[in-house]
Amino acid sequence: MTKRYTINNAFYWTKITAPVKGEIREVAKELRLHPLIARELLEPSNRSAVERYDHHLFLVYHLPIWNDAEKTSRKGEIDIVITNDTIVTVTYEELEPIERFERGLSKKSEEEIQSTAHLLYHIIHEINEFSLHELRHIEHKVDEIGRRLFKEEDKKLMEDVSYVKRDLLNFTIIAAPQKTILESLVNAGPEFWGHEYRVYFSGLHGDFLRLHFLLENLRATVESYSETVSQIFNFKAAQVMRRITILGFLTFPLILYATIALEPTVARTFIRTPSDFWEIFGIISGVIIVLSVILRKKNVL
Repeated sequence: MTKRYTINNAFYWTKITAPVKGEIREVAKELRLHPLIARELLEPSNRSAVERYDHHLFLVYHLPIWNDAEKTSRKGEIDIVITNDTIVTVTYEELEPIERFERGLSKKSEEEIQSTAHLLYHIIHEINEFSLHELRHIEHKVDEIGRRLFKEEDKKLMEDVSYVKRDLLNFTIIAAPQKTILESLVNAGPEFWGHEYRVYFSGLHGDFLRLHFLLENLRATVESYSETVSQIFNFKAAQVMRRITILGFLTFPLILYATIALEPTVARTFIRTPSDFWEIFGIISGVIIVLSVILRKKNVL
């Protein structure tokens, strides 16, 4: 589906969602695009790119999108072709940052968008704000893990930490190429439009660094929480094993005595009457109970 907006009666924004060959063929002919670019606009690409041609720029920009079914981030893609009087955005699904930019376009003044450079700045700024918003839900999860850290939820907490670590990893893999794209745009943008536009693309790079620093901080925090949860889990497991070992040691005399009592030739040496059996059993049990009480008071059991 193609929509076209005229901005300031000077340049255009063409928005294409779920492109078909006819739409791409028409745009490629109008803008005199290289056949390889026209082919690339037909389907998503695994590569991120900023490419400079004689009369246009071509960007492939990926962004992380939360997938509620998979409980992690997936990759969204926006392809952008820029000339001096036209910007074409191609998405392969409806993406919230583009839809949000479209809804707010009529509210932007002529001073805000005086060229395709300004238009590109506002589109990428909206994408960066969306990525930052997507990262906030991970931040809330990390904060929640911190609040639950010492509340006896070891197994569930370890599972939640694993999900957050996976989401952070996927988010990083998707978002990391943005840094290279924006650094390249800081150089390619002024060459294409003029050096007075460098400040806009430097600002976009600064927006990404804000996202990058938050992402790195969350990664360090969740790694620290993961290590703490593992230490708590290992400590409790060691406590259980210690108690099992002590209980085994304490009950060993009873097990040994029962074994002796079941062996007739040995039993006759120690047990001559039925009362002898119960007297010895009582003495052993009493010793075990006394030791258990002492160990319990010393927090060993």
